[in-house]
Amino acid sequence: MQRHGWHLLFHECLIEQLRKLEVAVQRAKTQDPRGFESNANVKLFNALARLLLETAPSGPDREEYRQGDTMGAELRHWRRARIGRRFRLFFRFDSRSRIIIFARVNADDWATLRAACTADWKEDGEVDV
Repeated sequence: MQRHGWHLLFHECLIEQLRKLEVAVQRAKTQDPRGFESNANVKLFNALARLLLETAPSGPDREEYRQGDTMGAELRHWRRARIGRRFRLFFRFDSRSRIIIFARVNADDWATLRAACTADWKEDGEVDV
């Protein structure tokens, strides 16, 4: 998929998170067809979609995405986009090849998914794409 001249790639961990969130969104639509848009899962899904498809690809090198040495100097190339106050989307990009790799959303609520995806990170700090 391409947006704003960037090739977008999605790690399997993020895809799994989005699938689970989409199920929650569908459930909200079924339970409240008129007011589902005020559901927290629907709001999160819409914010993630906007971030993944528009905001981040329009400028992945923004200062606000830089983490500095928060996770250590060897991981400075990873970026973190905030979604509200609780969620963070982790990604990295390569300007020469114009590729953005979205890795995962980090949140305490998704501890099970995060644990399942941790194996990809523990090997050498790189994500298997």
